[in-house]
Amino acid sequence: RGPCVALVGTRKASRAALAFTRTLAADLVRAGVAVLSGGAEGIDAAAHRGALGGGGPTVVVAPASLERPFPEEHEVLFHRILGRGGAYLTAAEPGEPAHRGVFFARNSYLVALAHAVVVVEAPVISGARNAAAWARTLGRPLFVVPSPPWNPRGLGCIVELRLGARPLAS
Repeated sequence: RGPCVALVGTRKASRAALAFTRTLAADLVRAGVAVLSGGAEGIDAAAHRGALGGGGPTVVVAPASLERPFPEEHEVLFHRILGRGGAYLTAAEPGEPAHRGVFFARNSYLVALAHAVVVVEAPVISGARNAAAWARTLGRPLFVVPSPPWNPRGLGCIVELRLGARPLAS
């Protein structure tokens, strides 16, 4: 119903990136901005948990049905999101599990729903970079948390900055 920001990044995030994501998500929801993410491990889960911790809405844009959540370990998180007034959106049929071909399509839906996209930490080859490509295609503002060049988990962020993404430092 209001502004939405997608927070995306690697599943194998650093502790610092997870902490930054939780804080950013909490700050966003306190400012009246809904947080969208894909529900995966790492940055996605940190975004959802941060939004919940900030007392605001978060939306999972998922690659699978709620009956077959991906990852399975986040089923409790997904139901907590729903119980706190958030949403679980998916193009999957009821009972349909995630499969390799749906993740990039899911990213397109995630970005289409967002007013802006933030990549927190992403390797060069990653789903977060696919979401960044969708942001460029759909004309969404794209922000990237700068990463040190020795962090392989964040080299995709450096590439995105070279492609025109705006740096996000706080």
